[in-house]
Amino acid sequence: MADNSPIIIRKVVEEGGHGHHGGAWKVAYADFVTAMMAFFLMLWLLATADQQQLKGLAEYFSEATANSGKPGGAGGMLDGITIATDEMSVRLPTSPFAPAVPPLTASPREPDPEAFTLDLAAEYSRAEGLELELQGELADETFEAERQRREQAAFDAAKEAILNALSRTPELARFNDSLLIDDTPEGLRIQLVDRDQTAMFPTASAELYPAARQLIELVARSIESLPNRLSIRGHTDARPFAPGAGYNNWRLSSDRANATREALVATGVSQHRIAEVIGKADSEPLVPEDPGDARNRRISLVMLRDSDAALGPTSATSPAQ
Repeated sequence: MADNSPIIIRKVVEEGGHGHHGGAWKVAYADFVTAMMAFFLMLWLLATADQQQLKGLAEYFSEATANSGKPGGAGGMLDGITIATDEMSVRLPTSPFAPAVPPLTASPREPDPEAFTLDLAAEYSRAEGLELELQGELADETFEAERQRREQAAFDAAKEAILNALSRTPELARFNDSLLIDDTPEGLRIQLVDRDQTAMFPTASAELYPAARQLIELVARSIESLPNRLSIRGHTDARPFAPGAGYNNWRLSSDRANATREALVATGVSQHRIAEVIGKADSEPLVPEDPGDARNRRISLVMLRDSDAALGPTSATSPAQ
């Protein structure tokens, strides 16, 4: 008779298994990875550290510090005594990347004379700047006073040079009374004045006499080195032209002033120094009580002061002006 009872199969799993199913290798691998991470972190820190940090790191692991006590030996160098003094020793840094700290007993560092000089110069510069800032207005006033003094000295020198040159030129001796030099608020004024026997121009003409041209050249050589700009003004007397002449004192004074300008430029005076050329006719007589006096016929050269020099470009004034 057949056995119809069921077959039961039981599988038994033993604890422990094979070695590769355990966890010990994981611990070893984790330790290895941690060590590698620490190693590469140290390499990174060393690569990014500067010389001072590397020196601190070396001194942190150094054993060359002073020792005390008697760990053993037979005395002398073997008695644990170092040849380094307390002043030579250093305190260990609290971190491998912290710089070495000098000992508290170290003698103070001697001051650097050059650094002291630089500091003193910096302090002096700051003090000087503060003083200039506090005295800015006073400095401006002092500068302006000094500029005016030097300008006046240059005017006086030019006046003396003109008079000396005139005295050394025999052919111009007769023009001594025709040359008037004086100071005005505008500047140094040099006037070439007609006399009864010493005229600068022929009657009703703007053509310079040779002696007058020579006198203008003498004046030009005396003032050509000065930077001041020039105002050239022509003046006539009050005697009118004949009716229907087609010419008048305004045109005549303008033409004479322009002829003087041309003579100055031909002598060497820069044309950029000419500030204005004006015809005044008989509007500003030198001898108001006698409008027909010969001295009213004159050429005025004014060396303008700096404050009056900015008058715009050079121009010859028309008769209408």
